[in-house]
Amino acid sequence: MPVNLKALQKVYCSLFFNQINCLLCGHAGYLLCDPCMALISELPGHLCRCGLPQTPSSATVDSHSPSLCGRCVRRPPPFSAARSAVLYGFPVDRLITRYKSLGDLTAERACQQLLQRHPLPWPDADALCPLPAHWRRQWLRGFDQSARLAALLAQQWQRPLLAALQRQRPTPHQQGLRASQRRRNLRQAFRCAEPVEGMHLVLVDDVMTTGSSARAAARCLLDAGARRVSVWTLARTPAGG
Repeated sequence: MPVNLKALQKVYCSLFFNQINCLLCGHAGYLLCDPCMALISELPGHLCRCGLPQTPSSATVDSHSPSLCGRCVRRPPPFSAARSAVLYGFPVDRLITRYKSLGDLTAERACQQLLQRHPLPWPDADALCPLPAHWRRQWLRGFDQSARLAALLAQQWQRPLLAALQRQRPTPHQQGLRASQRRRNLRQAFRCAEPVEGMHLVLVDDVMTTGSSARAAARCLLDAGARRVSVWTLARTPAGG
């Protein structure tokens, strides 16, 4: 009796995928099951330039810039817009910790599920630029999560990947520091290593908290001649996060 190779292939694929458990709850599924996906919060449509949600009544709008929250009115960011795939919180925080801190690249495939739901917000973008970690931190971690996320998005959005930024010096971990301390840590932390004159660049990182790193990196690119800088992150912490 002849073997039906296509039927066998379907059986083996079914057995393989049925053995994959959701990375968040452990139930059978494909990396992120539907109930866990339903727990993940996306950001609403009306956002400040810094990427935080706000109501239209709380925004300051003029003809030259997007709406600004009170914090950005006092200190406008150098980048023109910031967008994120999801809001940082349970259960996304567990997924990102597993990916970034534990080096579990299986979690990267789950993150890709989140990224695939979002088209490029800026059609005129020329290239994607990872917001890099210092080489020592990359060596300790074994990879640079921002560079890997940027590579996934470059393929998804059909844009070039331009590693224009380098960390000139290691900076302490930003977690738990006040915004003013984060800014001091990042003074002259970046340098531009590639020509960027006249380009609209999209900075890519995993999480935006206060935006201090994105501000410093965007300022470096603009000083090097970039026409515009936008920011895309996998997740955005809530206000005060």
